[in-house]
Amino acid sequence: MLQQIKMLSLLSCVAFTLQACHEDDDVSDIAAAPKQLANVNATVYGIIRQNPDANTLFANTGATNIGDEPCDVKIHRMAYDTVGSAGEAATSSGVFMLPHGDDPRCSGALPVVLHAHGTADEKNYDLSQFIGDPTNAAANEAGLLLATYAAQGYAVIAPNFAGYADSSLSYHPYIDRKQQSAEMMHALDHVREHADILGANLSSELFVSGVSAGAYASMATHQALEASGEKVTASVNISGPYAMLDYIDTIAAGYVNLYAPALIPLYWTSLDKGADIYDDPRELYAEAYAGIAETALPAIGGFASTALPPSAIWSGAPPADANPVNALGFGGDHLLSDALRANYLADIQANPTNPVYKIRAEVQKADLRNWQPKAPVLMCGAGTDPVVFHRNSDLMAEYWADLVTAGLVTNLDLTDTPVGPFAGAMAAFQGAGLGIPELHGSVSPYCALAGLGYISLIRAQQDSEQLEVSTN
Repeated sequence: MLQQIKMLSLLSCVAFTLQACHEDDDVSDIAAAPKQLANVNATVYGIIRQNPDANTLFANTGATNIGDEPCDVKIHRMAYDTVGSAGEAATSSGVFMLPHGDDPRCSGALPVVLHAHGTADEKNYDLSQFIGDPTNAAANEAGLLLATYAAQGYAVIAPNFAGYADSSLSYHPYIDRKQQSAEMMHALDHVREHADILGANLSSELFVSGVSAGAYASMATHQALEASGEKVTASVNISGPYAMLDYIDTIAAGYVNLYAPALIPLYWTSLDKGADIYDDPRELYAEAYAGIAETALPAIGGFASTALPPSAIWSGAPPADANPVNALGFGGDHLLSDALRANYLADIQANPTNPVYKIRAEVQKADLRNWQPKAPVLMCGAGTDPVVFHRNSDLMAEYWADLVTAGLVTNLDLTDTPVGPFAGAMAAFQGAGLGIPELHGSVSPYCALAGLGYISLIRAQQDSEQLEVSTN
């Protein structure tokens, strides 16, 4: 199953190079279309890779070396209309990657991967700009999408999301179940609307994927697509905060995740725009940050350009059994107000499963433990993740226990003993010796490897079932 997998690189340590392969001679119709998907420029790009670190990763899984991917890929930038958390009109943008080439996998009706990117603190995050500007904060994830999916024959649709790049929205609807699933579908509809202009022949196979906060969006999109009557073939969700009530409750209890000062303002602002959770920022933020936190991110220059505290969100001391990462979440220079934590903890104690405190009640509405997928779901992550605890995936698997038993839901922890169809990716991850600070972001290549294998298996199973039906 994994013999044909080729992927770009380890996000944290492998640089990539792109080389122009062919000229695209017909862009006039595309350029004339309003709200169009336009070529980034008039060049079709292919991938060339000769990196020993990346090749070693794939040698460990039995895959061939990087550099012989079957498809060239046309990179298009899309601009489309969407909405914000309050339902207000907004514009957004993203990338559409269209495979082409002589290999049969690169032509005909192409399966679609609809992808949601991970948390971004950089305002200029733009998945379509990784060729013209490889320093763009989106370059790593865009490159991973190019090599993992597009170069393998999958048409990739990936929004930047409202609030990023040239979007008209002044904030990002972060972990907004309704908005992000709607925007993912807006991006999908936009590409389908312009498919003929682009010469894109899209099949009915639809895969949804996402990383980190994007995995939350991808799972929410899977749910929304099926609720709308659209058939999803499968979804691949990497290190996402699906069990939001437990996740935020855990942080409030003092088991603070890494990078919390960057993540919390994004979420509180989004939540306030959609649900009006406070009248004055001082209800949530410590006095020192009440005037800047709600508009701090995303920012040009990212978190480093803000005046937010580096690690602490709570005052006082961490729980006695907190680990060193949790302990970083406490200090004199802290982001959130003591009143917020006191009110939140009081509600946990008084109303553990049915919140009354408004903020916690809105967090519960974001929790994804209230739906049943019809199509296969892969959750992939690492049990040692210090940013989005893998407990999120474990709780989803517990909620979907019957579906796990039936084989419809798979919960893959890369830190488990390497066995089964994902053993290669698990062994490669464990052999990399990743440190805590970079672990969350560095999970993606290994889970993408597992995800492509999972998608290949799903497709093979469905082809076998269709063949059986046709011969009976």
